[in-house]
Amino acid sequence: MNKKIYIILIILLVVAGIFFFLNKESSHILDFEDCAYNINGQEITLISGYSEISEGLSKVITRYYGNETYGDVNNDELDDTAFIITQNSGGSGTFFYLVVALKNNDGYTGTNGIFLGDRVSIQNTEIKDGKIIVSYKDRKNSDTMVSSPSIEITKQFKLENGQIIDATPEEDIKEQGCLISGGTVKTSLCCGSASNFPNLCLIGACGCSPASSHEVKTCNCGEGSCFNGSGCINN
Repeated sequence: MNKKIYIILIILLVVAGIFFFLNKESSHILDFEDCAYNINGQEITLISGYSEISEGLSKVITRYYGNETYGDVNNDELDDTAFIITQNSGGSGTFFYLVVALKNNDGYTGTNGIFLGDRVSIQNTEIKDGKIIVSYKDRKNSDTMVSSPSIEITKQFKLENGQIIDATPEEDIKEQGCLISGGTVKTSLCCGSASNFPNLCLIGACGCSPASSHEVKTCNCGEGSCFNGSGCINN
């Protein structure tokens, strides 16, 4: 009889442990979905991943979207949570933002939101070496919003002075600017001092002799346009 009681007690303890673990995990999820985040200078408090604020005749609706990823972004050895939220103010636009919930001993503190785009297609988020890497698809500037996003964008972000800021390498920014503005990436012989994606709207960047040139990535904007270092413009 004592042996049976002992077995029953063990089973009850195991069940209680499983319940505690599941409850703890559930609370962890709710924590970062119940934080306040600063979006465009306005404090947005999510409750179970949702916020609705009336502004005149319209409403600003902010929602948890997903793609959460975990890792330490402020070097305190605690896993923070980065994820995507969307915001809609009654129009056709659905604006995507990256936010981070910073873990602390009392729960979480929300950061500012970083705008990614309107109706973009989120592909992946990850935290690596303290940086948040977000991959998504966007449209060319010339595309209508009914077009499916087709340009692959990868951006890096980091925490600096309590704020999430863009930390994407300059070369990547130039390449993505080329594609978004309708250009194509190719390689060309340019002057020895030129780096990848030089400003081709200026005369001279790729006008050196072959002996004084090297191969770099350039942006081909097509006839009548040139790459100014950030995007294609009418020449």
